[in-house]
Amino acid sequence: MNDYDSVYLMPKHDFSPINSRSKVSLNSNFFDLYPIISSPMKAISGTKLVIEMAKNNCLGILHRFDTPEQRVKNIHEIAEQNVKFGIAIGVNDFLTELDIASCAFEHGAVLICVDCANGYMSQLEGVAKKLISRFGTDIRLMAGNVITKGGTAYLARCGYDFVRVGIGTSSVCTTRKVTGVGRNNLAAIKDSKWSAQYIVADGGIYESGNAVKCFAFGADMIMLGSLLAYSLESEGTDTIFGMASEKNHIGENKVIKSIEGIELKIDPSKKKPLKEILDQFLWGIKSACTYLGCENYREIQNKSIAVSVDEEFWKES
Repeated sequence: MNDYDSVYLMPKHDFSPINSRSKVSLNSNFFDLYPIISSPMKAISGTKLVIEMAKNNCLGILHRFDTPEQRVKNIHEIAEQNVKFGIAIGVNDFLTELDIASCAFEHGAVLICVDCANGYMSQLEGVAKKLISRFGTDIRLMAGNVITKGGTAYLARCGYDFVRVGIGTSSVCTTRKVTGVGRNNLAAIKDSKWSAQYIVADGGIYESGNAVKCFAFGADMIMLGSLLAYSLESEGTDTIFGMASEKNHIGENKVIKSIEGIELKIDPSKKKPLKEILDQFLWGIKSACTYLGCENYREIQNKSIAVSVDEEFWKES
């Protein structure tokens, strides 16, 4: 069962003063962008998607799985469009990664995502110090992934503004099966809220209702991956794969140690413009706000009640 299927939301109030979805605001307090971020996955978050995300007032993060030369070229291509964007960097060969981050910063990037699966690594503290030393507070930092309040607080103390919450929730991630490490992501979000400036729910969010539940439990933003693979602007054609998959290990010329991701086939005939996907997703969130009486999605947390699906069934039976 998907993590987000374990609960439903109910309104706290007897009636909603919001009578139209058009009256709902989805603007966040981060450049007034909508709270939707693209997962920096190869075959998904390339230049076309990042640019189109920005044109739809969302944040695209350029993935890091290209040669340094190609990554710089991609940054220039995005910058020519004069849009807000983020960039992913790795933790290995960090001098090169720092140069790429600098290039992105100089060309208008608003966020640097330190893209690794394990947000509990002590190495991330040193990475944050180097980034802050280079850029100060002129650009926001993101790291993850974690599933506990302590892990979130650790990354926040290191200087990361955005913390990705979720381990093993993605359709192309098998970390839970391989390592036994994981947690229901709604519980992880609830535990982590208030521990960082921005909590980013990451993984398994295929429907707008899942995003609404994440907001109810304390997420500030959500990250989309495989759903965006069905956009015409996504980088790939018929396959997506996890960062820790065997295919990605081979593509990165890494020694294969632990396979914690899989390849997933998608039907190219079902692809559609990114705008259509985002519009449908955003209208779904707005619709939830009309039920819950929220003028802005950020009110969902305080104006909804989460009910366990199983508990409610047996209570009513």
